[in-house]
Amino acid sequence: MKKITVRKVDWRIFIVNLITVVVPLYFIVSYAYTIQNTTMQTVFIICALSIVGGINFLIVKSGTYLIDIILKDNEIEILAKDKVIYSSNYLDIQNYNTYNFINKKGGYIVRLKNANQSFCSLLTWIEFTKASPADQENYNIIKDTLHTKLPNKKKMTGKDYLLKIFSAMPYIFLAIAVLSLIGIFIYIIFYLK
Repeated sequence: MKKITVRKVDWRIFIVNLITVVVPLYFIVSYAYTIQNTTMQTVFIICALSIVGGINFLIVKSGTYLIDIILKDNEIEILAKDKVIYSSNYLDIQNYNTYNFINKKGGYIVRLKNANQSFCSLLTWIEFTKASPADQENYNIIKDTLHTKLPNKKKMTGKDYLLKIFSAMPYIFLAIAVLSLIGIFIYIIFYLK
């Protein structure tokens, strides 16, 4: 029996966080466009994005809690504050998947499904700000145990594809924001005289 403690991110907080980042980005870019002085524009953008980043961090941190994943010889059990949130024999699990979320530093997704219940969650490191070698070892233990106990049951589902698209969203929005800012600077430099 192995007991592994990880940090679970609540999906509702993840969605709220996505909204609290995207909406302010639109207004930041729109307002930055109206500022004529490029120095003030740069200061505004840096300050506004720093505030959004800080709020983003606080929202995500408040929406996480520690859970225990207990890997037994013939079953897996997931507990949140001594309450069982998922329990299944390995033989009853129909399919599963584990993969990194965003990148190796963003945590990982564990999805388990049997006939009666399912578990799908973003799991991150115990210390919220950075991964330790023990955290990476815990992920490898979970991944290897599931791979060993559930041969030929690893499967990509529609939920997995959707989560992979969501995991790319921060990069997509960052690229859009950077391209918008570059467009603003090009407009100011070449077209305002």
